Amino acid sequence: MNTLAAVLVEKFARSADATAMHYLDEGVWKSQTWRESEARVASTAENLRALGVERGDRVAILGTTHPRWLEADFATLCLGAVSVGIYPTLRPEAVRYQLGHSGAKVLLVESQADFDRLAPVLTDLPGLSVRLWDLPEKPYDLAAFRARARDVRPEEPCAIFYTSGTTGDPKGAVITHAAMVSVCKASLKPMPMHPGERSIVFLPLAHSLQRMVAYRGLLEEVSAHFCPSIDRMTEVLPLAQPSVIATVPRMLEKIKAGIEAMVAKSSPFRQRLFRAAITAGLERSRALEEKRPVPRLTAWKWALADRVVFRRVRARFGGNLRLFAVGGARLDPGVARFFHAMGISVCEAWGLSETCAPATLNNPEDFRFGTVGKPLEGTEIKLEADGEVLVRGPGLFSGYWDDPVATANAFTPDGYFRTGDIGELHDGYLKIVDRKKELLVTSGGKNIPPVNIEKRLEGGIVGQAVVIGSERPYLVALLAPDPDHAAGMDRAALHAAGEARIKEVNAVLAPFEQIKRFAWLPDPLSVDNGMLTPTLKLKRRIINEAYQDVIEGLYS
Repeated sequence: MNTLAAVLVEKFARSADATAMHYLDEGVWKSQTWRESEARVASTAENLRALGVERGDRVAILGTTHPRWLEADFATLCLGAVSVGIYPTLRPEAVRYQLGHSGAKVLLVESQADFDRLAPVLTDLPGLSVRLWDLPEKPYDLAAFRARARDVRPEEPCAIFYTSGTTGDPKGAVITHAAMVSVCKASLKPMPMHPGERSIVFLPLAHSLQRMVAYRGLLEEVSAHFCPSIDRMTEVLPLAQPSVIATVPRMLEKIKAGIEAMVAKSSPFRQRLFRAAITAGLERSRALEEKRPVPRLTAWKWALADRVVFRRVRARFGGNLRLFAVGGARLDPGVARFFHAMGISVCEAWGLSETCAPATLNNPEDFRFGTVGKPLEGTEIKLEADGEVLVRGPGLFSGYWDDPVATANAFTPDGYFRTGDIGELHDGYLKIVDRKKELLVTSGGKNIPPVNIEKRLEGGIVGQAVVIGSERPYLVALLAPDPDHAAGMDRAALHAAGEARIKEVNAVLAPFEQIKRFAWLPDPLSVDNGMLTPTLKLKRRIINEAYQDVIEGLYS
């Protein structure tokens, strides 16, 4: 089974009567078996064939995280066509660019509102058919459907993942069936799921991490609860009782801040109890990370803390959660240790769309906080002289869609992919320092990774931070206040709090890394206002353009 199409057909046959997924339908939770899923996928495939979709054609899918998204994707794969996932939060002009660039033949959208929003910018794409993804039932020949799926070849493309476009127009990374299947299989051994376990699907399905996790689930006997948005997570958790959640660092940061805020509002006794429990948990965590026996006294203290404190915290996640699989951005080691202290493993992975998501990962038995773990089996990692991480292996993309120049520039002569990330290797564990393209080069010639400083600034009063300084004499920062901490503050108090935070962080930075001036932003940076990518990364170029006057004022 070296294609996703073959994996799907085998899954439909092997687990026909098992529950595949749970999802919300007009406010009611429903479940669906794999047999029912195959029927929907086969019907969708017939609808696509009626629209003229043939092998190699591109089918774009736009909508929230829902089973219909995956069914449209599965149908596309089983036809030998290519899936193009589009984030529903993108502005119409960005959607039009990806549709035009990929040459999509069909666009499936979730709702009439999506259809109406996009219609004005699609008038110059006459070859594109736009349909709601809840297509009418269409008769199908099951044997013929399965035969077409089995006829798909490993070297054929299965998906185009458009990069986030933090610094310009996104490029379309072409992923083959063989590459995606190899990554799914390579991740099974270091991070297994057990039969009967559950997960929550809530990240956008246009994202390579969530898609890889969904495809990997086809190789295991697990079921998924679809959470339509992060705002519904508190409703989904007690129903799903998940064992594993794939997520991004920002979500863990928010959960940690919420737990700490809840503790801060409790009685002094409960605050002391929580601090003592965390202290015991961190002692145990350090021993496990260093692969040494947990001291008997520490084990006893942690067992008591678990019974009195941690089980109640984990109950908020449904009671069964044992693992957060984290990717998409850098994770603060302190956040990872916080959850590990409470008995929830946090395994950070690293990769890009071009590597089918994970190229390296930590796992519950072999991890080092502050790193992104070791390479997957079959994947090779090495560093250039400037620290850029190079990757070679079976999970690499085949090139950028319709961009031979970018494809040629992306690889070394010996076939390693230039990731653009700056890293360090420590005993086989990879540590990501920064993005090569995001390094700030000051007018004094200093190369400074901004993410390191931004992560130090964020916390407490600072909800988000953007460090600026390329071709400038010194660094400045744009800060967005944390709503909970800033509530009730006037401008003078907010400015004083900002100055205190800057002073605190500057104390641990080298002189050339220190923030000389700062400004508070009027609004948080978000996906909706175009300042963050759908995976919550900073769109630095957009931010610089939007706040150009503020930035110039900091240097005047």
